[in-house]
Amino acid sequence: MTTVPPTSGSSSSSNSSVSSSATSSATSVENEFLNILTTELSNQDPLNAMDPSTFTSQLVGYAQLEQQLTTNQDLSTSNTSLSTITTDLSSMMSSLSAISKYVSSLSSGSSSSSTSTSA
Repeated sequence: MTTVPPTSGSSSSSNSSVSSSATSSATSVENEFLNILTTELSNQDPLNAMDPSTFTSQLVGYAQLEQQLTTNQDLSTSNTSLSTITTDLSSMMSSLSAISKYVSSLSSGSSSSSTSTSA
């Protein structure tokens, strides 16, 4: 199999994309992977073509990458939703606590007035 040597600056862009993968969009990562694969296929020696098992393993790697990116997006969305729910529940608990204190003060006020009138 003939490999394509990296062009100048491509290794630094690969490292920067790996280090900032949390902030990069899924489509840009997918496009970068497909560009590398396409470049590799178009620059291979026709008389010494890529081993089919190597090509298959690269396609499997692409599929796994796509699934992982989708999973990460889903988890991020779930995390945002859970954060919102937690904030809403905290607000509700504060409101319920205030209502409970108010009801307790009304109950203790009416029981003290009823005990004083019956005595």
